[in-house]
Amino acid sequence: MNSPSEKAERLVKRLKRRPILLIGFLAVTAVMVNIVLFVYIQYIAEVRSAKHFIEAQQKIVSDDLEKYLSEENAFGIFTLITRLTDAVPHLDNIAVYNANGLYMADGKVDRDSITPDANNIIFRLPVTDKVGTHIGTMEFFISRTSIVKGIVTNISGLVLLNLLIIVSGLLTGLYLSQRMTKPISDFSRLHEENRQKHETRMENLSFGLAQELAEPIEEINRIVDSLERQGVRHGEIMSIRSETFRLGERIGEFVEYSLPVRITTTDITIAELGDDIRRKSARYVQKNLITAVHYADDVRVRVDRFKIGKIITVLLSNSLDAGAKNAVIHLNIVKKGVEIIYEDDGSGFGDADMDKLFLPYYTTKEDGSGLGLAVCAAIAEAMSAEITAMHGEEGGAKFRIMIPCEVSELV
Repeated sequence: MNSPSEKAERLVKRLKRRPILLIGFLAVTAVMVNIVLFVYIQYIAEVRSAKHFIEAQQKIVSDDLEKYLSEENAFGIFTLITRLTDAVPHLDNIAVYNANGLYMADGKVDRDSITPDANNIIFRLPVTDKVGTHIGTMEFFISRTSIVKGIVTNISGLVLLNLLIIVSGLLTGLYLSQRMTKPISDFSRLHEENRQKHETRMENLSFGLAQELAEPIEEINRIVDSLERQGVRHGEIMSIRSETFRLGERIGEFVEYSLPVRITTTDITIAELGDDIRRKSARYVQKNLITAVHYADDVRVRVDRFKIGKIITVLLSNSLDAGAKNAVIHLNIVKKGVEIIYEDDGSGFGDADMDKLFLPYYTTKEDGSGLGLAVCAAIAEAMSAEITAMHGEEGGAKFRIMIPCEVSELV
């Protein structure tokens, strides 16, 4: 589980990124749309302008062209269309045909050059005499390449304007993200400050309470020791010593649960982690609890070995209280880190207890404190790990601890 401050921090990071990315995306999209629309509209406008210009120029030279066609004067036609080619923008060539469709002349004096291709837009205009009789045809070849080059030359101002739009959009996104995330950042900061103050108060309260309770317990123990030295060995005296010892343990568990969990990770191999667990489980052998530790791959992981050891110690102690004789621990390397499977052959727990096992002060034992598994859950949360309980295959207890961490191969 993640604390509210951690959730707030992640939310702040997302909110800081998303407005900038969104506005930046919209700005870039707007720029691309503007450029495409500009090029398209400018292209259409240039083609229409060239067509209108051609129609106007043809009317101007219509009398001379009629004369040259009637005389079949190819040189005169060539001179005339050369002037037109130079006067009309984007005009690549002009070809003239007589009334029978026979080629007369073109501006490049190269009949092969008037073959239509994809680079040219062709306009065909009829040539008529004064009474409206068709006497020939003119073909005008508009160069698409010339139009595009002209547009590209004139587009620099638009590109600069759109770059300004992108920059202003990104600055606006940055400003909005700061404004949007400031309340959340303030909340996260205040929550963290309050959490630290609360932890400090709880730490002081726990130590203070433990110290206040330790003094009368020590005094009771001194009185019991004095009575024993005087030869008083009644069952009540032994019961008092046992209860004071148990009370001391409960105070220690309470202090441990109340203190904030601080995680310190180190690089360790799975084999070393397994050896740590074996050493901790060795003292339970004398109490008839045998522990087996298994792992398949020896790799290097970055974990808090001491906190993992604490969890295993609590589970071993619970197994012993549940009458278990054997416990098996598997250390598995998974995609997200280390998976620890713990299973014993004890009495286990009931279905009704499953959802309450990790709650503080909830216990299924007559003399239990209910803090052991709660401490395990607090440690798991501090490590961003998950600990879950389930029924074992042999009827005992089974726990799965998933610890996210860095995993690397041994060198």
